[in-house]
Amino acid sequence: MKRLALLFVLFACLATTSAARSQQPTTKTPAPGKRTIQVDSVKLKPSPELQKSLDELTEAVQALALRIASDPELKAAAMQVASGLVTTAHQVVTEQSVVIQEALKTAAERIAAQSTQQQRAKKP
Repeated sequence: MKRLALLFVLFACLATTSAARSQQPTTKTPAPGKRTIQVDSVKLKPSPELQKSLDELTEAVQALALRIASDPELKAAAMQVASGLVTTAHQVVTEQSVVIQEALKTAAERIAAQSTQQQRAKKP
């Protein structure tokens, strides 16, 4: 049971890291004739307590990853959990695809409306 909990923590950390990376802005060169909107970036500095906790979490995840890599039973269990997570995620996305598409459409419309309002506000 303890191993399963550790595996769950590992995959939760991996999912969080993956989600954070997917939200990072990508730098693309604008196509000619297209307008770009520049957004001010916000830099956050974690508190010393948070930084310490993050460092400890990093060490724990690294230690767990090394244990999983060296123990065949843990490796098999990790693969089984990962397979289950992928299957579950696929099923949820399939079942909720209509809702997800509507949410993306609504978000795109709001972004477009907000962009239009900002362009109108900039014009004298």
